[in-house]
Amino acid sequence: MRDKIRKIIPIAGLLILVLLFSLTTGGKFFTWKNFQNIIMQASIALVAAVGTVFVMAHNNLDFSLGGACALSSVLAYLVSGGNLWLFCVFAIVFGVLCGLFTAVVHIYGKVPAFMGGLCLMFAGRGVAQTVTASQYMMIVESNKLNNFWVFLGVIVVVFGVGYFLFNYTKIGKYQKLIGTNPKATELSGINVNKFKTIAFVISGVTLGIASCLALSRSLAVTGNTGLNLETDVLLALSLGGISMA
Repeated sequence: MRDKIRKIIPIAGLLILVLLFSLTTGGKFFTWKNFQNIIMQASIALVAAVGTVFVMAHNNLDFSLGGACALSSVLAYLVSGGNLWLFCVFAIVFGVLCGLFTAVVHIYGKVPAFMGGLCLMFAGRGVAQTVTASQYMMIVESNKLNNFWVFLGVIVVVFGVGYFLFNYTKIGKYQKLIGTNPKATELSGINVNKFKTIAFVISGVTLGIASCLALSRSLAVTGNTGLNLETDVLLALSLGGISMA
């Protein structure tokens, strides 16, 4: 019964908010333009959250998202030379490397993942602000991606792949087993470290995709790229019903 109530509360809260905004905006909340704005503004956090849920499932928190987004964006721009499509490829590559960094620090350094993530967040933000202070990183061509249907398509694909992996493959099922009891999972013959690493890699992939969406929204990489992304994602997942324990 308690689990059912926990699942109903976020949905009920969302419905109350929709009703509240509908009554206080004179019907403007339900306009097609407003729906597009909401989807596009929330898309970056939505995409990043899909990968982060794998990390939270094995009972870890990833606080690196904002700084890692800025760092991967800056590095992708420098390596790609300002080419949009190369930027998107390298953003995902560097996003994965950021995820692997947190995984290595956590697994082999025996450091809690949230502490490794915090270090990466501050370091990434510092590097991004330092580099962008002396170099203007703008890709005007990214404006072609700043389209509702592009954003919606990315969200649907990422959510579809994430949902399938999380619910119908051992990658997602093992994350939940590890989160429930890591010692029992290890004694069952499951390579705990391997699947934790896979979770951080998946989070890195979605972070890279989110970096591409962030670029298309602002047309440039700045020191504030991905600012507060980790807070938005963790709040969204918590309010959405993902257990913090």
